[in-house]
Amino acid sequence: MNLLNLLDRSEQRLATGDADFTERTATVEAILKAVGALPYRRANLNRELHQQVAASIVLAHEADDSIDITTRRAGTLHQYGYSTKLIQYLDKAVAAELLSSQSHRAEGRLRVGDTISTYLA
Repeated sequence: MNLLNLLDRSEQRLATGDADFTERTATVEAILKAVGALPYRRANLNRELHQQVAASIVLAHEADDSIDITTRRAGTLHQYGYSTKLIQYLDKAVAAELLSSQSHRAEGRLRVGDTISTYLA
């Protein structure tokens, strides 16, 4: 599923207040922070962004679908209203093997890795 669509859907799903989804999102967010994919500094300032990234991964796992990165261009992400840091976060998640990619960075189709799948099962 396209990253931008996942981000939109994750924002909507977080707004519903579904306790189970919120808990699963918090678990993935904690894993991402533990391996350094999401920074822990200024976490309160970037709380919504970090939740959105984690929620997107949860949605992809629930749908048993990939996270499709169609662009790595920061200008495009900014144009659609998303943080330009998204790709850096996903690159770090790929490096930590939380997401799997055909290359060594976040591009193309990303699959949710075994570590996150185990915690979400």
